Amino acid sequence: MPPLSPPCYTAIGDSITAGVGAWFHYGYAQRYRDFIEEDRKTRVIFRNVGKPGWTSQQLLHGLKTDTRLIKAIQTADIITCSIGGNDLLQAARVYDKRNNKKAGDLALRAFHHHFLSIHQSIKDIKKSSSTPYMIRYIELYNPLPELALARQWVKKFNQILHKAADSHTKIAPVYTAFLHHEHTLLFIDGIHPNDKGHRRIAETIRSLGYQSEHF
Repeated sequence: MPPLSPPCYTAIGDSITAGVGAWFHYGYAQRYRDFIEEDRKTRVIFRNVGKPGWTSQQLLHGLKTDTRLIKAIQTADIITCSIGGNDLLQAARVYDKRNNKKAGDLALRAFHHHFLSIHQSIKDIKKSSSTPYMIRYIELYNPLPELALARQWVKKFNQILHKAADSHTKIAPVYTAFLHHEHTLLFIDGIHPNDKGHRRIAETIRSLGYQSEHF
């Protein structure tokens, strides 16, 4: 029997996926890749296609038009995704500048539509896959834990993420992993994870296990 080929891991999403805040941009995705190799005693083929600044709308557009992104998902056995943080930040800026109390509700409705379409797009891309695969979405943490409104918005965003849970898909409980530790896990900008925060995200994804015997 020929040896199994190394699993392919593709990380998609925003600046957190791209490693912003970590030393040398060696972020959660690289660390999770290292964990897979350590846990499963195998080499991993790794692709990071995270885009700093991407919103859920931009990721959805990329899944329809970006051939590099589509190919990276087609060939992936493992997919992680961080998305939604920029949607939330944009809503917070509108709220702050205009005192628009509907900003959060509008952002939530848009994110709900975009995210469920993102998940469906990934599943559509993977329809032709003959091997098992797994998806790990990453909950939003709260960079402003002292603000009640921020806590409400983040929790509602995360509730939307959990709607994607299925036989292939789990959601990493990063909100709880960061709760009460934000001051030690966030970068100097107060928005992105620092090196320790990226490691915490990778550990949280790792804690979900590897549901398929393929890995």
